[in-house]
Amino acid sequence: MDLFTYAETMIQTKDGRLVELETTIERGLKTFVDVGSALLEIRDSKLYRKEHSTFEDYCRDRWNISRVHAHRLIEAAEVTINLLPIGNILPATESQARPLTSLEPEQQREAWKLAVETAPEGKVTAEHIQETVNKIKNPVLYSSNSDDWFTPFVIIDRVLKVIPTIDIDPCSNTAKTIPATFHFLKDDDGLSQPWYGTVYMNPPYGDEIKDWINKIVDEYSSGNLTEAVALVPSRTDTAWFRKLRDYPRCFVWGRLKFGNNDTPAPFPSMAVYLGKNKEAFITAFEDIGDVYIHI
Repeated sequence: MDLFTYAETMIQTKDGRLVELETTIERGLKTFVDVGSALLEIRDSKLYRKEHSTFEDYCRDRWNISRVHAHRLIEAAEVTINLLPIGNILPATESQARPLTSLEPEQQREAWKLAVETAPEGKVTAEHIQETVNKIKNPVLYSSNSDDWFTPFVIIDRVLKVIPTIDIDPCSNTAKTIPATFHFLKDDDGLSQPWYGTVYMNPPYGDEIKDWINKIVDEYSSGNLTEAVALVPSRTDTAWFRKLRDYPRCFVWGRLKFGNNDTPAPFPSMAVYLGKNKEAFITAFEDIGDVYIHI
């Protein structure tokens, strides 16, 4: 076989494999595991290069999905494949597999086994999986002796629909449960740090909360932040609450369960959005509370 014929054969083989993998993605919309595995091979084998210069361009132009979402599908597929030795019960959706991606492979199997065994009424939810992952990552922080209010997965999941990539978590816990690029722990003094880009904030709920509200509003007003979501108690009688009146707010129905608490918080909660994509915030949060926009 001459060099030209060999090159033609290789091109046809790659083109044929790309068609097979894209067929999988079209079906799969069938299952997230098949889709994630297909995207993984397309990315790693650089099959997207026939018509696209980057994997990000390929995902956007061919499938109308972001690079972030594509990588979530890839990671979820890898996690689920890693869980196969455990048994027949596997994550049913990408959102169930997502919390496990922050663990090492052996910890993933440990967390999944524990989540299945302890699922309330046998229902394995994404929120329960996240709580199980949090326990394994830092059992001390998630013990009943902790006074911190760690963000429930039901909120994290919706924040990521509004802000797929979070630059800064200025009030992070050592478990770093928020998928942000940078985490400021208590000793880092997030109030004194520069903020930029996108932020998710679940501030301390004591008297110092007013300082955090002032910080996030000032940083957004000055243009340092492009988008931000804050989870705070719904304390309508406070001055700091009134400072948020110009921004879309979701008053969460009922009481949230924070961290590893079995009982709901003794106060109602509110998520507030600072940014231009108000419709995304409304769509993401309207199923868990009443959303209000000041006119």
